[in-house]
Parts: sequence; C-alpha cells; structure tokens
Amino acid sequence: MTVAQATKAALTLADLPKGWDGGVAVDPSPSPGAATTQYDPADCQIVVGNPLRSLDAPSTSVRGQYFVREPLEGITELIYSWPTTQQPLVQRIATALPHCTTVKGTTSLRTGFSMTVKEVQMPGLKDGIALRTEMVDADTPDRIFVLHSATVVRGGTVLRIFGVSDTFPTDAAFAQLLTKAVARLDASRH
Repeated sequence: MTVAQATKAALTLADLPKGWDGGVAVDPSPSPGAATTQYDPADCQIVVGNPLRSLDAPSTSVRGQYFVREPLEGITELIYSWPTTQQPLVQRIATALPHCTTVKGTTSLRTGFSMTVKEVQMPGLKDGIALRTEMVDADTPDRIFVLHSATVVRGGTVLRIFGVSDTFPTDAAFAQLLTKAVARLDASRH
C-alpha cells in the first residue's frame, strides 16, 4: 500500500461525531520502540501491548490522531504496510487471548496495574480482532480505564485503531467506528 492509499484509507473528521479535531500524517517514526512495560504473563504483550512490536519497520506508515478537548478523549489510527503478508498477526493475537484475559503489568516508572481483556464480537469482521481492555492502576484502584483496540490485516497492510476511556462508551460505539475504518481501508485498496 502506498502512502497515498494509506492516507485515503484513514478516517476523516467527517467519520467522527461533531466536535472532534485532529488529522492524518505520515508517521515519521513508525518503529514501535523498546518495550517499557513488563507484563505477566510475558507473552501477553501481543494482546495487551503493541502487537506490531516484533515486526520490522513498515515501508508505509500513516498515523491518524483524533481528539476532543473537553472531556479529553482520543483515538489513534495506524495504517502500516509491509511488502510481505502480515496475515498471521491476527491469529497470533487470537491464539494468545484465552490465557491473557487477566494480565498484570509494571511500567518503567514501577507503577503496577491489572487488566482484564475480552474480545468484542464483530459480526462480519474479516481478518481482524477487536478487544476491550479494562485496566485498574495500583495508584487509583477506584478508577477503571477502558481501552478499545483492534487489529485488522489485509495482505501486508495492518490497521490498528484504539481509543481510551469514554471515547467509546459501549462496545457497539467502537464497533461502529471500526466498521467505518475497515470499509475505508478496503475501499482504498481498489
């Protein structure tokens, strides 16, 4: 996928509710960087962390950042492309998920947290997986942070989309946005 195709595939502000801001640009540093969080079980990184971490740098990388200022909410969309198929990525996440439904972690700042993860059922989602993660930070045990995320693969192209907390008040709201993102991705490939 070219940069022009990936940019065309990315969500636009028209795809989001009124009041959102942001946009799309070529990602200047698509490398996922070094892991700064330790997970237990460790092999759950692919489910609760960045599943692209083990891959080489993509040949195409576009990042969409969308946000609302009050209350602060955000969505990140990544469209990365490699010259070789990335089809096994979704299967690796799905295979790891059954033993990664409860994960503990420690950040580089030594802050502890625990997470519960479940798959969000997306009828008709082909070559993809959507997840809902509820995280409780040891410093604020009375607050639950909710993260919706999805990984969708089309040949050598990977769409990653994620949003935190109140961005998606329901799984259905996330599924609706993901459906738009996947439709844009599929349309840009033709």
